[in-house]
Amino acid sequence: MWFSHIDYLARVIGPRGSATAAEAEAARYAHEQFERAGLAPQVERFRSAISAWHPFALTMAVALVAVAVYPLAGRVTAAIALALIAAVTVCALREINLLWTPLRLVLPKRESQNVWAVVPPAGEPKRRVVIVGHLDSHRTPLLFRSLRWQRLMHVIVPAGFLAMVAGVALLAIGLATQATLVYLITVSLAAVLAPVLLLMLQADLTPYTHGANDNATGAGLLFTLAETLGDRSLRETEVWLVATGCEEVGCSGAIAFFNAHRNELRDAAVIVVDTVGGPASGPCYFRSEGMVLQHRYDPGLLTLADAIARERPELGAYSRRMTEAYTEGLPAIQAGLRALTLCGFTPEDELPHWHQRTDTVEHIDRDVLARNYAFVRELLQRIDGGAAQVGGRTP
Repeated sequence: MWFSHIDYLARVIGPRGSATAAEAEAARYAHEQFERAGLAPQVERFRSAISAWHPFALTMAVALVAVAVYPLAGRVTAAIALALIAAVTVCALREINLLWTPLRLVLPKRESQNVWAVVPPAGEPKRRVVIVGHLDSHRTPLLFRSLRWQRLMHVIVPAGFLAMVAGVALLAIGLATQATLVYLITVSLAAVLAPVLLLMLQADLTPYTHGANDNATGAGLLFTLAETLGDRSLRETEVWLVATGCEEVGCSGAIAFFNAHRNELRDAAVIVVDTVGGPASGPCYFRSEGMVLQHRYDPGLLTLADAIARERPELGAYSRRMTEAYTEGLPAIQAGLRALTLCGFTPEDELPHWHQRTDTVEHIDRDVLARNYAFVRELLQRIDGGAAQVGGRTP
């Protein structure tokens, strides 16, 4: 059942770039599957950026312009240069934390959509759980081409941010002192900023992945749960199944959904399922997430996940911190919601076929799918049984 959904999304529809026609086709498929399960799906549209790389390419480019402008007319251009690099540095740091920046006003946007449905419990609903999985797939940048490139990315990209922060400090000193030495040091930052800019631009020239693991697995689990929870197997827990768009360009779909339903979800538990079918992985769940600042996941859900990992060793579950990128768990935390993310890093900290052309159905591990399914069902059953104080509804 689950694998057939993965196959349809990744092979029949194929690459599903954010806010593209293929992503919209995946959303139509989600709507059909929820209807087939006897649910009443809803579609909510929103505007989204179309690239995860545009904001950072723009900030690096403006930082390079600031370095070039600095010496042209004494303190006047020095002040302009400082204002430019300070502004884009703040924007870049906010963007990497999925926070709004003025850059989004000038970058291209298109329409996308979330598709969601509610599975009622057998009895009176006392709890609410939201399960989220995104429909879109990413591009195949050079920075993700291999594990070696990914490790290099984790050096190069932070170096670009540090160069911008250093540029703010140096240009501030230069503005005050007008020292030639300060400018010469600042020019050296271009040796870091320029390669990062080129890598950001290269990313958007690459094709989209088929997105079997990332994230036909997460979306496919939603459709499987729609079918298997239809027997009202949960007694007191209402389950919202949310197939989001545009996760790969800054979690736009999740942010739009949590903003639209903030009041309804204030006591809900959110479970994000992303990339959970790779060989030799998972079930893996995050203790915290953030590329700059770490945001901790809900203690109650973590306690429950730890108990399942301990009491059901045959599932092979484990936890880690997420520092490499972001998931839709981050906007859930930022919205003040109780959240937990499952994302299939291996115990060796590799995310199989991540943003690579090899992310196809041939590389999905059915045993990993089975163990992740069992883990999620166990999590739902324990929440439904009141094993943790999560997801309670306010009368």
